[in-house]
Amino acid sequence: MENTIYGGLFLIGFLLFLGTMGVNSFKLFLNFVIRSLSGMIMIGILNLLLQNFRPEFVVSINEISAGICGIFGIWGVIFLYALRYYFTIF
Repeated sequence: MENTIYGGLFLIGFLLFLGTMGVNSFKLFLNFVIRSLSGMIMIGILNLLLQNFRPEFVVSINEISAGICGIFGIWGVIFLYALRYYFTIF
């Protein structure tokens, strides 16, 4: 609970800082949320498809994968599956 409060305060402070620099922080935050949610939907669909054929390639849906998808978008989803493939081989 304490980490969630600190994370939220950091996010609010960071967005306020960007707002003072001339960046539209609401648009930036909304873009991050949309990319994160669409990435989680893509991971969920890919997990359903891969679960029958190769269950070891299933990527878990958690805060870290949501953050990576929010920052990198589709390339984040590809990166997560590439990491899962790499660590499954070795």
